[in-house]
Amino acid sequence: MSKHFSSEEELRDKLLQGVSVLADSVGSTLGPKGRNVIIRVKGKSPFVTKDGVTVAKHVDLEDPFEDAAAQIVKQASAKTNSEAGDGTTTSTVLASSIFTEAASQIDRGTNATELKRGMDKAVAEVIKELSERSRPISSKMDVCHIATLSANNDVTVGELVAEAVDKVGKNGSINIREAKSVDTTLDLVEGFRFDSGYAAGAFVTDERRKVASYEDPLFFLTDSKLERVDQILPSLEIAARESRPFIIIADEIEGQALAALIMNTIRGSMKVAAVKAPRYGEDRRNIMMDLALATGAKYFRKSEGHDISDAKLTDFGTARSIEIAKGMTTIVGAQGDLAKVEQHIENLKQEIVTEESIEECQRIQERITRLASGIAVISVGAHTEVEMIEKKHRIEDALEAVRSAQVEGVVPGGGVTLLRIADRLQVQTDNQDQAKGVEIIKKALSGPIIRMAENSGLDAKSVLDSIRGIESEESGMNFATGEVVDFFESGIIDPAKVTRCALQNAVSVAGTLITTNFAILE
Repeated sequence: MSKHFSSEEELRDKLLQGVSVLADSVGSTLGPKGRNVIIRVKGKSPFVTKDGVTVAKHVDLEDPFEDAAAQIVKQASAKTNSEAGDGTTTSTVLASSIFTEAASQIDRGTNATELKRGMDKAVAEVIKELSERSRPISSKMDVCHIATLSANNDVTVGELVAEAVDKVGKNGSINIREAKSVDTTLDLVEGFRFDSGYAAGAFVTDERRKVASYEDPLFFLTDSKLERVDQILPSLEIAARESRPFIIIADEIEGQALAALIMNTIRGSMKVAAVKAPRYGEDRRNIMMDLALATGAKYFRKSEGHDISDAKLTDFGTARSIEIAKGMTTIVGAQGDLAKVEQHIENLKQEIVTEESIEECQRIQERITRLASGIAVISVGAHTEVEMIEKKHRIEDALEAVRSAQVEGVVPGGGVTLLRIADRLQVQTDNQDQAKGVEIIKKALSGPIIRMAENSGLDAKSVLDSIRGIESEESGMNFATGEVVDFFESGIIDPAKVTRCALQNAVSVAGTLITTNFAILE
Protein backbone atom coordinates (compact mmCIF):
# COMPACT_ATOMS: atom_id res chain seq x y z
CA MET A 1 0.00 0.00 0.00
CA SER A 2 1.38 3.42 -0.97
CA LYS A 3 2.03 6.11 1.64
CA HIS A 4 1.71 9.74 0.65
CA PHE A 5 2.97 12.98 2.16
CA SER A 6 1.47 16.02 0.51
CA SER A 7 2.49 18.43 3.28
CA GLU A 8 5.73 20.11 2.23
CA GLU A 9 6.66 21.11 5.78
CA GLU A 10 5.84 17.71 7.27
CA LEU A 11 7.89 15.93 4.62
CA ARG A 12 10.86 18.26 5.08
CA ASP A 13 10.91 17.52 8.83
CA LYS A 14 11.08 13.80 8.07
CA LEU A 15 13.86 14.30 5.53
CA LEU A 16 15.82 16.47 7.98
CA GLN A 17 15.55 13.83 10.68
CA GLY A 18 16.79 11.08 8.36
CA VAL A 19 19.78 13.11 7.16
CA SER A 20 20.59 14.12 10.73
CA VAL A 21 20.68 10.53 12.01
CA LEU A 22 22.95 9.49 9.13
CA ALA A 23 25.27 12.47 9.63
CA ASP A 24 25.52 11.87 13.38
CA SER A 25 26.42 8.20 12.85
CA VAL A 26 28.94 8.74 10.07
CA GLY A 27 30.25 12.08 11.36
CA SER A 28 31.21 10.54 14.69
CA THR A 29 34.14 8.83 12.89
CA LEU A 30 35.60 12.06 11.42
CA GLY A 31 39.08 13.22 12.37
CA PRO A 32 41.93 11.75 14.42
CA LYS A 33 39.74 11.65 17.52
CA GLY A 34 36.78 10.16 15.68
CA ARG A 35 34.91 7.45 17.55
CA ASN A 36 34.43 3.79 16.77
CA VAL A 37 31.04 2.46 15.71
CA ILE A 38 29.83 -1.06 16.56
CA ILE A 39 27.93 -2.76 13.75
CA ARG A 40 26.06 -6.01 13.90
CA VAL A 41 24.29 -7.61 10.97
CA LYS A 42 21.64 -10.17 11.80
CA GLY A 43 23.13 -13.64 11.91
CA LYS A 44 26.73 -12.39 12.03
CA SER A 45 29.18 -11.38 14.72
CA PRO A 46 29.39 -7.68 15.59
CA PHE A 47 32.44 -5.72 14.47
CA VAL A 48 33.96 -2.33 15.25
CA THR A 49 34.89 0.24 12.59
CA LYS A 50 35.92 3.85 12.12
CA ASP A 51 35.38 3.68 8.38
CA GLY A 52 32.70 6.14 7.23
CA VAL A 53 31.77 4.09 4.15
CA THR A 54 31.10 1.01 6.26
CA VAL A 55 29.08 2.93 8.85
CA ALA A 56 26.95 4.61 6.19
CA LYS A 57 26.26 1.31 4.48
CA HIS A 58 24.64 -0.07 7.62
CA VAL A 59 22.41 2.91 8.46
CA ASP A 60 18.78 1.90 7.86
CA LEU A 61 15.93 3.78 9.53
CA GLU A 62 12.52 2.45 10.51
CA ASP A 63 10.52 5.42 9.26
CA PRO A 64 10.33 5.07 5.45
CA PHE A 65 10.59 8.81 4.74
CA GLU A 66 13.52 9.34 7.09
CA ASP A 67 15.18 6.29 5.57
CA ALA A 68 14.60 7.58 2.04
CA ALA A 69 16.45 10.80 2.90
CA ALA A 70 19.32 8.86 4.46
CA GLN A 71 19.59 6.57 1.43
CA ILE A 72 19.64 9.54 -0.97
CA VAL A 73 22.51 11.17 0.95
CA LYS A 74 24.29 7.80 1.09
CA GLN A 75 24.13 7.65 -2.70
CA ALA A 76 25.81 11.05 -2.92
CA SER A 77 28.54 10.10 -0.45
CA ALA A 78 29.05 6.78 -2.25
CA LYS A 79 29.51 8.75 -5.47
CA THR A 80 32.23 10.78 -3.75
CA ASN A 81 33.96 7.58 -2.70
CA SER A 82 33.61 6.15 -6.21
CA GLU A 83 34.99 9.29 -7.88
CA ALA A 84 37.78 10.13 -5.44
CA GLY A 85 38.30 7.01 -3.32
CA ASP A 86 37.60 8.80 -0.03
CA GLY A 87 35.52 11.63 1.45
CA THR A 88 32.34 9.74 2.37
CA THR A 89 32.23 11.20 5.87
CA THR A 90 33.06 14.75 4.78
CA SER A 91 30.43 14.60 2.04
CA THR A 92 27.79 13.42 4.52
CA VAL A 93 28.66 16.09 7.10
CA LEU A 94 28.57 18.84 4.44
CA ALA A 95 25.26 17.59 3.01
CA SER A 96 23.67 17.62 6.46
CA SER A 97 24.95 21.13 7.25
CA ILE A 98 23.79 22.52 3.91
CA PHE A 99 20.36 20.86 3.99
CA THR A 100 19.69 21.91 7.60
CA GLU A 101 20.52 25.57 6.91
CA ALA A 102 18.66 25.59 3.59
CA ALA A 103 15.53 24.06 5.11
CA SER A 104 15.58 26.73 7.80
CA GLN A 105 15.71 29.45 5.14
CA ILE A 106 12.84 27.91 3.19
CA ASP A 107 10.73 27.81 6.36
CA ARG A 108 11.25 31.58 6.56
CA GLY A 109 9.87 32.05 3.05
CA THR A 110 13.03 31.94 0.90
CA ASN A 111 12.48 30.64 -2.64
CA ALA A 112 14.03 27.16 -2.87
CA THR A 113 14.99 27.43 -6.55
CA GLU A 114 16.79 30.77 -6.13
CA LEU A 115 18.41 29.49 -2.95
CA LYS A 116 19.82 26.53 -4.86
CA ARG A 117 21.13 28.79 -7.63
CA GLY A 118 22.99 30.84 -5.06
CA MET A 119 24.45 27.67 -3.54
CA ASP A 120 25.61 26.46 -6.96
CA LYS A 121 27.28 29.82 -7.69
CA ALA A 122 29.12 29.66 -4.36
CA VAL A 123 30.34 26.12 -4.95
CA ALA A 124 31.71 27.05 -8.38
CA GLU A 125 33.85 29.74 -6.74
CA VAL A 126 34.97 27.41 -3.95
CA ILE A 127 36.11 24.79 -6.46
CA LYS A 128 38.03 27.42 -8.43
CA GLU A 129 39.76 28.50 -5.23
CA LEU A 130 40.50 24.88 -4.27
CA SER A 131 42.29 24.36 -7.57
CA GLU A 132 44.40 27.49 -7.04
CA ARG A 133 45.41 26.41 -3.53
CA SER A 134 46.37 22.82 -4.34
CA ARG A 135 49.95 21.61 -4.60
CA PRO A 136 51.26 18.56 -6.46
CA ILE A 137 52.60 15.74 -4.29
CA SER A 138 56.33 15.46 -4.76
CA SER A 139 57.75 12.85 -2.42
CA LYS A 140 57.31 9.47 -0.83
CA MET A 141 56.71 11.29 2.47
CA ASP A 142 53.77 13.18 0.91
CA VAL A 143 52.25 9.86 -0.10
CA CYS A 144 52.81 8.51 3.41
CA HIS A 145 51.07 11.52 5.00
CA ILE A 146 48.04 11.26 2.69
CA ALA A 147 47.69 7.51 3.22
CA THR A 148 48.10 7.84 7.00
CA LEU A 149 45.36 10.45 7.33
CA SER A 150 42.98 8.56 5.06
CA ALA A 151 43.56 5.39 7.11
CA ASN A 152 42.35 7.12 10.29
CA ASN A 153 45.92 8.08 11.29
CA ASP A 154 47.28 4.55 11.05
CA VAL A 155 50.99 5.24 10.47
CA THR A 156 51.72 1.58 9.66
CA VAL A 157 49.19 1.64 6.84
CA GLY A 158 50.55 4.97 5.60
CA GLU A 159 54.10 3.64 5.41
CA LEU A 160 52.96 0.42 3.73
CA VAL A 161 51.01 2.24 1.00
CA ALA A 162 53.85 4.72 0.46
CA GLU A 163 56.30 1.84 0.01
CA ALA A 164 53.95 0.12 -2.46
CA VAL A 165 53.51 3.30 -4.53
CA ASP A 166 57.27 3.86 -4.47
CA LYS A 167 57.90 0.35 -5.80
CA VAL A 168 55.54 0.50 -8.78
CA GLY A 169 55.51 4.22 -9.55
CA LYS A 170 52.70 6.71 -10.06
CA ASN A 171 50.88 4.67 -12.70
CA GLY A 172 51.75 1.25 -11.29
CA SER A 173 49.27 -1.32 -10.11
CA ILE A 174 48.71 -2.21 -6.44
CA ASN A 175 46.56 -5.17 -5.46
CA ILE A 176 45.12 -5.71 -1.97
CA ARG A 177 44.26 -9.23 -0.83
CA GLU A 178 43.57 -11.15 2.35
CA ALA A 179 46.58 -12.98 3.75
CA LYS A 180 46.52 -16.51 5.13
CA SER A 181 48.56 -15.48 8.17
CA VAL A 182 48.46 -12.73 10.80
CA ASP A 183 51.24 -10.74 9.08
CA THR A 184 50.64 -7.91 6.61
CA THR A 185 53.23 -8.01 3.83
CA LEU A 186 54.18 -6.23 0.63
CA ASP A 187 55.47 -8.17 -2.39
CA LEU A 188 56.33 -7.26 -5.97
CA VAL A 189 55.09 -9.96 -8.35
CA GLU A 190 54.64 -10.49 -12.07
CA GLY A 191 51.35 -9.10 -13.31
CA PHE A 192 49.39 -7.73 -16.22
CA ARG A 193 46.95 -4.81 -16.32
CA PHE A 194 44.76 -3.47 -19.11
CA ASP A 195 42.10 -0.78 -19.45
CA SER A 196 38.87 -2.70 -19.77
CA GLY A 197 36.55 -4.11 -17.11
CA TYR A 198 33.61 -6.41 -16.45
CA ALA A 199 30.84 -6.73 -19.03
CA ALA A 200 28.08 -6.44 -16.40
CA GLY A 201 27.78 -5.17 -12.84
CA ALA A 202 26.33 -8.54 -11.79
CA PHE A 203 29.86 -9.96 -11.72
CA VAL A 204 30.92 -7.69 -8.83
CA THR A 205 31.97 -9.64 -5.72
CA ASP A 206 33.00 -6.67 -3.56
CA GLU A 207 30.11 -4.19 -3.42
CA ARG A 208 32.13 -1.69 -1.38
CA ARG A 209 34.80 -1.26 -4.06
CA LYS A 210 32.67 -2.36 -7.03
CA VAL A 211 35.18 -4.97 -8.21
CA ALA A 212 35.15 -8.68 -8.99
CA SER A 213 38.02 -10.50 -7.27
CA TYR A 214 39.00 -14.15 -7.62
CA GLU A 215 41.90 -16.36 -6.55
CA ASP A 216 43.48 -18.99 -8.84
CA PRO A 217 41.31 -18.24 -11.92
CA LEU A 218 41.29 -19.83 -15.36
CA PHE A 219 41.35 -17.55 -18.44
CA PHE A 220 39.74 -18.10 -21.83
CA LEU A 221 40.81 -15.63 -24.54
CA THR A 222 39.18 -15.18 -27.93
CA ASP A 223 38.54 -12.59 -30.61
CA SER A 224 35.17 -14.19 -31.41
CA LYS A 225 31.80 -12.63 -30.73
CA LEU A 226 30.17 -14.77 -28.05
CA GLU A 227 26.38 -14.65 -28.03
CA ARG A 228 25.18 -18.26 -27.77
CA VAL A 229 25.40 -20.58 -24.77
CA ASP A 230 26.73 -23.46 -26.88
CA GLN A 231 29.82 -21.38 -27.71
CA ILE A 232 30.94 -21.20 -24.08
CA LEU A 233 29.39 -24.39 -22.65
CA PRO A 234 32.39 -26.72 -23.27
CA SER A 235 34.74 -24.29 -21.51
CA LEU A 236 32.30 -23.74 -18.65
CA GLU A 237 32.06 -27.49 -18.09
CA ILE A 238 35.86 -27.77 -17.88
CA ALA A 239 36.07 -24.93 -15.36
CA ALA A 240 33.24 -26.46 -13.33
CA ARG A 241 35.06 -29.78 -13.13
CA GLU A 242 38.18 -27.97 -11.93
CA SER A 243 36.13 -25.99 -9.36
CA ARG A 244 38.00 -22.81 -10.28
CA PRO A 245 36.85 -19.27 -11.16
CA PHE A 246 36.44 -18.84 -14.92
CA ILE A 247 37.20 -15.56 -16.70
CA ILE A 248 36.25 -15.03 -20.34
CA ILE A 249 37.98 -12.18 -22.18
CA ALA A 250 36.46 -11.71 -25.62
CA ASP A 251 35.99 -9.07 -28.30
CA GLU A 252 32.25 -9.15 -27.65
CA ILE A 253 30.07 -11.12 -25.26
CA GLU A 254 26.34 -10.56 -25.22
CA GLY A 255 22.94 -12.18 -25.61
CA GLN A 256 22.37 -15.67 -24.20
CA ALA A 257 26.06 -16.23 -23.54
CA LEU A 258 26.31 -13.20 -21.24
CA ALA A 259 22.94 -14.00 -19.65
CA ALA A 260 24.12 -17.54 -18.82
CA LEU A 261 27.25 -16.23 -17.10
CA ILE A 262 25.23 -13.67 -15.12
CA MET A 263 22.74 -16.35 -14.06
CA ASN A 264 25.57 -18.61 -12.87
CA THR A 265 26.91 -15.71 -10.81
CA ILE A 266 23.55 -14.79 -9.28
CA ARG A 267 22.75 -18.39 -8.37
CA GLY A 268 26.25 -18.95 -7.02
CA SER A 269 26.62 -22.13 -9.06
CA MET A 270 29.94 -20.97 -10.56
CA LYS A 271 32.46 -18.20 -10.06
CA VAL A 272 32.56 -16.55 -13.48
CA ALA A 273 33.10 -13.15 -15.08
CA ALA A 274 33.14 -11.75 -18.59
CA VAL A 275 35.53 -9.01 -19.66
CA LYS A 276 35.44 -7.12 -22.96
CA ALA A 277 38.81 -7.19 -24.68
CA PRO A 278 40.56 -3.81 -24.38
CA ARG A 279 40.81 -1.16 -27.11
CA TYR A 280 40.39 -1.84 -30.85
CA GLY A 281 42.15 -3.10 -33.93
CA GLU A 282 45.87 -3.81 -33.78
CA ASP A 283 46.19 -2.47 -30.22
CA ARG A 284 43.60 -4.99 -29.02
CA ARG A 285 45.24 -7.86 -30.89
CA ASN A 286 48.66 -7.05 -29.44
CA ILE A 287 47.37 -6.74 -25.87
CA MET A 288 45.49 -10.04 -26.13
CA MET A 289 48.52 -11.83 -27.60
CA ASP A 290 50.71 -10.45 -24.81
CA LEU A 291 48.12 -11.49 -22.23
CA ALA A 292 47.98 -14.99 -23.66
CA LEU A 293 51.75 -15.27 -23.35
CA ALA A 294 51.79 -13.85 -19.82
CA THR A 295 49.10 -16.23 -18.53
CA GLY A 296 49.99 -19.27 -20.63
CA ALA A 297 46.65 -19.19 -22.47
CA LYS A 298 45.85 -20.00 -26.06
CA TYR A 299 44.41 -17.00 -27.90
CA PHE A 300 41.53 -18.39 -29.96
CA ARG A 301 41.49 -16.34 -33.19
CA LYS A 302 39.06 -16.54 -36.08
CA SER A 303 41.79 -15.67 -38.58
CA GLU A 304 43.74 -18.74 -37.46
CA GLY A 305 40.72 -21.02 -37.86
CA HIS A 306 40.54 -21.80 -34.14
CA ASP A 307 37.34 -23.51 -32.97
CA ILE A 308 36.41 -22.32 -29.47
CA SER A 309 34.31 -25.45 -28.90
CA ASP A 310 37.55 -27.49 -29.05
CA ALA A 311 39.03 -25.74 -25.98
CA LYS A 312 40.91 -27.96 -23.53
CA LEU A 313 42.10 -27.31 -19.98
CA THR A 314 45.64 -26.76 -21.27
CA ASP A 315 44.32 -23.91 -23.46
CA PHE A 316 43.32 -21.87 -20.43
CA GLY A 317 45.61 -19.29 -18.85
CA THR A 318 46.25 -19.18 -15.11
CA ALA A 319 47.27 -16.62 -12.50
CA ARG A 320 47.43 -16.16 -8.75
CA SER A 321 44.47 -13.77 -8.70
CA ILE A 322 42.46 -11.29 -10.71
CA GLU A 323 40.67 -8.04 -9.85
CA ILE A 324 38.19 -6.63 -12.35
CA ALA A 325 36.88 -3.08 -11.96
CA LYS A 326 34.45 -1.18 -14.20
CA GLY A 327 37.20 0.02 -16.53
CA MET A 328 40.34 -1.82 -15.46
CA THR A 329 41.50 -5.42 -15.05
CA THR A 330 44.53 -6.41 -12.98
CA ILE A 331 45.97 -9.91 -13.16
CA VAL A 332 48.41 -10.80 -10.39
CA GLY A 333 51.03 -13.54 -10.61
CA ALA A 334 50.39 -14.49 -14.25
CA GLN A 335 51.66 -18.06 -14.63
CA GLY A 336 52.85 -18.22 -18.22
CA ASP A 337 56.31 -19.42 -19.26
CA LEU A 338 58.66 -16.76 -17.83
CA ALA A 339 61.44 -17.58 -20.31
CA LYS A 340 59.07 -17.04 -23.24
CA VAL A 341 57.85 -13.76 -21.76
CA GLU A 342 61.40 -12.49 -21.31
CA GLN A 343 62.32 -13.49 -24.87
CA HIS A 344 59.21 -11.71 -26.16
CA ILE A 345 60.23 -8.56 -24.29
CA GLU A 346 63.68 -8.71 -25.88
CA ASN A 347 62.10 -9.11 -29.33
CA LEU A 348 59.94 -6.03 -28.70
CA LYS A 349 63.00 -4.05 -27.66
CA GLN A 350 64.65 -4.95 -30.94
CA GLU A 351 61.56 -3.77 -32.81
CA ILE A 352 61.96 -0.35 -31.20
CA VAL A 353 65.55 -0.16 -32.45
CA THR A 354 64.50 -0.67 -36.06
CA GLU A 355 61.17 1.19 -35.94
CA GLU A 356 61.21 4.71 -37.43
CA SER A 357 57.77 5.86 -36.33
CA ILE A 358 57.83 7.57 -32.91
CA GLU A 359 54.15 6.75 -32.41
CA GLU A 360 54.75 3.06 -33.07
CA CYS A 361 57.77 3.07 -30.74
CA GLN A 362 55.54 4.44 -27.98
CA ARG A 363 53.03 1.65 -28.53
CA ILE A 364 55.75 -0.99 -28.39
CA GLN A 365 57.20 0.55 -25.22
CA GLU A 366 53.76 0.41 -23.64
CA ARG A 367 53.65 -3.33 -24.37
CA ILE A 368 57.07 -3.82 -22.84
CA THR A 369 56.07 -1.88 -19.73
CA ARG A 370 52.88 -3.90 -19.38
CA LEU A 371 54.78 -7.17 -19.60
CA ALA A 372 57.83 -6.21 -17.54
CA SER A 373 56.39 -4.06 -14.76
CA GLY A 374 55.58 -5.82 -11.54
CA ILE A 375 52.45 -5.42 -9.45
CA ALA A 376 52.68 -4.59 -5.78
CA VAL A 377 50.59 -6.97 -3.68
CA ILE A 378 49.62 -6.00 -0.14
CA SER A 379 48.56 -9.12 1.75
CA VAL A 380 46.51 -8.05 4.75
CA GLY A 381 46.92 -10.24 7.81
CA ALA A 382 45.01 -10.16 11.10
CA HIS A 383 44.11 -12.30 14.10
CA THR A 384 40.35 -12.16 13.48
CA GLU A 385 38.01 -11.66 10.54
CA VAL A 386 36.69 -8.44 12.11
CA GLU A 387 40.22 -7.02 12.34
CA MET A 388 40.94 -8.19 8.79
CA ILE A 389 37.91 -6.34 7.35
CA GLU A 390 38.72 -3.13 9.21
CA LYS A 391 42.39 -3.17 8.22
CA LYS A 392 41.68 -4.00 4.58
CA HIS A 393 39.21 -1.13 4.35
CA ARG A 394 41.76 1.29 5.81
CA ILE A 395 44.36 0.26 3.25
CA GLU A 396 41.87 0.52 0.37
CA ASP A 397 40.84 4.03 1.45
CA ALA A 398 44.45 5.10 1.84
CA LEU A 399 45.43 3.87 -1.61
CA GLU A 400 42.47 5.58 -3.30
CA ALA A 401 43.22 8.85 -1.50
CA VAL A 402 46.79 8.73 -2.81
CA ARG A 403 45.55 8.16 -6.35
CA SER A 404 43.26 11.19 -6.07
CA ALA A 405 46.16 13.30 -4.79
CA GLN A 406 48.25 12.26 -7.76
CA VAL A 407 45.56 13.64 -10.08
CA GLU A 408 44.63 17.01 -8.53
CA GLY A 409 47.23 17.63 -5.84
CA VAL A 410 46.75 18.31 -2.14
CA VAL A 411 45.52 21.11 0.13
CA PRO A 412 45.90 21.72 3.89
CA GLY A 413 43.66 19.20 5.66
CA GLY A 414 41.71 19.20 8.88
CA GLY A 415 38.88 21.19 7.25
CA VAL A 416 41.02 24.33 7.32
CA THR A 417 41.09 24.89 3.55
CA LEU A 418 37.31 25.03 3.30
CA LEU A 419 37.16 27.39 6.28
CA ARG A 420 39.79 29.74 4.78
CA ILE A 421 37.96 29.80 1.45
CA ALA A 422 34.62 30.45 3.17
CA ASP A 423 35.99 33.42 5.12
CA ARG A 424 37.12 35.11 1.89
CA LEU A 425 34.36 33.95 -0.44
CA GLN A 426 32.77 36.64 -2.59
CA VAL A 427 30.07 35.72 -5.09
CA GLN A 428 28.03 37.91 -7.43
CA THR A 429 24.31 37.12 -7.03
CA ASP A 430 21.15 38.29 -8.79
CA ASN A 431 18.86 38.62 -5.79
CA GLN A 432 18.59 38.30 -2.03
CA ASP A 433 17.52 34.66 -2.06
CA GLN A 434 20.63 33.70 -4.06
CA ALA A 435 22.73 35.67 -1.58
CA LYS A 436 21.23 33.55 1.21
CA GLY A 437 22.30 30.45 -0.73
CA VAL A 438 25.87 31.75 -0.76
CA GLU A 439 25.74 32.33 3.00
CA ILE A 440 24.52 28.77 3.54
CA ILE A 441 27.59 27.40 1.75
CA LYS A 442 29.92 29.71 3.65
CA LYS A 443 28.49 28.54 6.95
CA ALA A 444 28.43 24.85 5.94
CA LEU A 445 32.12 24.89 4.98
CA SER A 446 33.01 25.08 8.69
CA GLY A 447 31.01 21.86 9.28
CA PRO A 448 33.97 19.43 9.07
CA ILE A 449 36.01 21.44 11.61
CA ILE A 450 33.03 21.71 13.95
CA ARG A 451 32.49 17.95 13.80
CA MET A 452 36.18 17.18 14.40
CA ALA A 453 36.25 19.58 17.35
CA GLU A 454 33.19 17.90 18.87
CA ASN A 455 34.73 14.45 18.35
CA SER A 456 37.85 15.72 20.15
CA GLY A 457 35.83 17.01 23.10
CA LEU A 458 36.62 20.65 22.28
CA ASP A 459 34.40 23.71 22.06
CA ALA A 460 33.77 24.22 18.33
CA LYS A 461 33.39 28.02 18.52
CA SER A 462 36.70 28.38 20.40
CA VAL A 463 38.44 26.19 17.82
CA LEU A 464 37.04 28.23 14.91
CA ASP A 465 38.07 31.50 16.58
CA SER A 466 41.55 30.09 17.24
CA ILE A 467 42.07 29.02 13.62
CA ARG A 468 40.77 32.31 12.25
CA GLY A 469 43.26 34.11 14.48
CA ILE A 470 46.21 32.34 12.83
CA GLU A 471 47.90 34.48 10.20
CA SER A 472 49.20 31.66 8.01
CA GLU A 473 46.65 30.33 5.53
CA GLU A 474 48.26 26.90 5.69
CA SER A 475 48.14 26.48 9.47
CA GLY A 476 45.40 25.15 11.71
CA MET A 477 44.68 22.87 14.62
CA ASN A 478 46.09 19.39 14.74
CA PHE A 479 43.17 17.63 16.43
CA ALA A 480 45.41 14.70 17.35
CA THR A 481 47.54 16.89 19.63
CA GLY A 482 45.47 20.05 20.10
CA GLU A 483 48.40 22.14 18.80
CA VAL A 484 48.47 24.81 16.08
CA VAL A 485 50.78 23.65 13.27
CA ASP A 486 51.70 24.32 9.65
CA PHE A 487 49.70 21.63 7.85
CA PHE A 488 52.05 21.13 4.91
CA GLU A 489 55.10 20.82 7.19
CA SER A 490 53.21 18.45 9.53
CA GLY A 491 51.82 16.34 6.71
CA ILE A 492 48.18 17.10 7.50
CA ILE A 493 47.08 17.27 3.90
CA ASP A 494 43.99 16.20 1.94
CA PRO A 495 43.66 15.32 -1.74
CA ALA A 496 42.03 18.30 -3.45
CA LYS A 497 39.94 15.91 -5.54
CA VAL A 498 38.42 14.33 -2.44
CA THR A 499 37.49 17.76 -1.03
CA ARG A 500 36.07 18.90 -4.38
CA CYS A 501 33.95 15.79 -4.95
CA ALA A 502 32.71 15.79 -1.34
CA LEU A 503 31.46 19.36 -1.68
CA GLN A 504 29.98 19.00 -5.16
CA ASN A 505 28.02 15.88 -4.27
CA ALA A 506 26.91 17.28 -0.92
CA VAL A 507 25.50 20.42 -2.55
CA SER A 508 23.89 18.39 -5.30
CA VAL A 509 21.98 16.12 -2.91
CA ALA A 510 21.06 18.98 -0.57
CA GLY A 511 19.73 20.93 -3.55
CA THR A 512 17.64 17.94 -4.58
CA LEU A 513 16.15 17.58 -1.11
CA ILE A 514 15.24 21.25 -0.65
CA THR A 515 13.39 21.32 -3.96
CA THR A 516 11.35 18.22 -3.06
CA ASN A 517 7.88 18.77 -1.62
CA PHE A 518 6.14 15.45 -2.22
CA ALA A 519 7.04 11.80 -1.69
CA ILE A 520 5.32 8.53 -2.55
CA LEU A 521 6.75 5.46 -0.86
CA GLU A 522 5.48 1.92 -0.82
